[in-house]
Amino acid sequence: MMVAVRRLTGRSALAAMVLAGLVSTGTSMSAPLPDGGAKASGGSGAAGLLDQNTALDGRQNNACGDSQRLTGSGILDGSGQLTTHCTTFARSHSSDALTTSDGAQATAGDGVPLQQNTAERGRQNNACGNTIESGLYDGATDTDCTARDHSVSKTTVTHAGAAQATGGEGSLYQQNTAQQGRQNNACGNLDNATLTSTTDAGCAAHDSSVSKKTVTRGGGAKATGATSTLGASQQNTAQQGRQNNACGNMNNAGIPGAADAGCAAHDSSVSKKTVTRGGGAKATGGNSQLSSTQQNIAQEGRQNNACGNTNVGSISGQARAHCTTRDGSVSKKTVTRGGGARATGGNSAAELMQQNIAQEGRQNNACGNTNALTLDEGSTNAQCSAVDESVEIRSKNHGGASMG
Repeated sequence: MMVAVRRLTGRSALAAMVLAGLVSTGTSMSAPLPDGGAKASGGSGAAGLLDQNTALDGRQNNACGDSQRLTGSGILDGSGQLTTHCTTFARSHSSDALTTSDGAQATAGDGVPLQQNTAERGRQNNACGNTIESGLYDGATDTDCTARDHSVSKTTVTHAGAAQATGGEGSLYQQNTAQQGRQNNACGNLDNATLTSTTDAGCAAHDSSVSKKTVTRGGGAKATGATSTLGASQQNTAQQGRQNNACGNMNNAGIPGAADAGCAAHDSSVSKKTVTRGGGAKATGGNSQLSSTQQNIAQEGRQNNACGNTNVGSISGQARAHCTTRDGSVSKKTVTRGGGARATGGNSAAELMQQNIAQEGRQNNACGNTNALTLDEGSTNAQCSAVDESVEIRSKNHGGASMG
């Protein structure tokens, strides 16, 4: 079991963090893993630059509670609290598996930005509760994320490009997350958030699948920030894998009220002699000379769940989004070819507010996603449920998804 917990209060220093070890139980035989290696590179700037770049390359990755420029003590005199609980659990068995690809790459852009770039490539990825430019006053932020994988793989071959999270140039607030693997869980990642009350995001992704003689080829997930002359706030998320769960990610949110997002994705499928080819999920921000607020999400996989993602939210009331997707399907000798999900923001010379979501897979659930939300002592409640218990034998699927 993997457990990574980070707690920060309003009076904690930036350097205060708790790093928990990662434990994975499994067996691999005759499985060479040549790749380019993980790379995290900082950008160049003429003035001050605040970068947080994380590149994780391995079977099981868990980037949890990594907050950038968290203020509250001394500067704001706040007494708020940020709590993050993340768990990843894998007990997989691999025999004669071959994985060849470049490593995960997280690269910051040049200029004077506040950036948080996270690239994860592996069987199970869990980026949870990562906050950029968060001013906590007297409120509280609580994020609970769980990802579990009990899969068995035999004679599998995986060819994929690197997961790439790249920051754009200019004066930017950017949060770019690229995840590539069997199970991805990006939950409760806040960009440019000021919290005076409470926000809660609870996310869970479960996968108990069995794969035999499967071949997976993909171009790699890519989340790329755009270029801006002046201020821009962007949040780009690209997820590619069997099960994706992006939940409760807020961009440029000022919340004196309460926001609650509870999301769950379950997959207990069995695949035999399946072949999957995809071009790679891509989330790309558009360019702007003046202010730009964008949120782009691209998800590619069997089961996708984007839930409660708010862009430019000013909430004095209450917002709730509860989403559940379930897939208990069985596939035998199936072939799936896709061009890759793409979410691309447009260009603008003046102000721009965009929210683009592209989902490609067997089961998609985009629920409670609000753009330019303003609530005055009111409430919004979104409850979504998608259930798929299908059985496919010798089926073929050719297609792609795009949003631009």
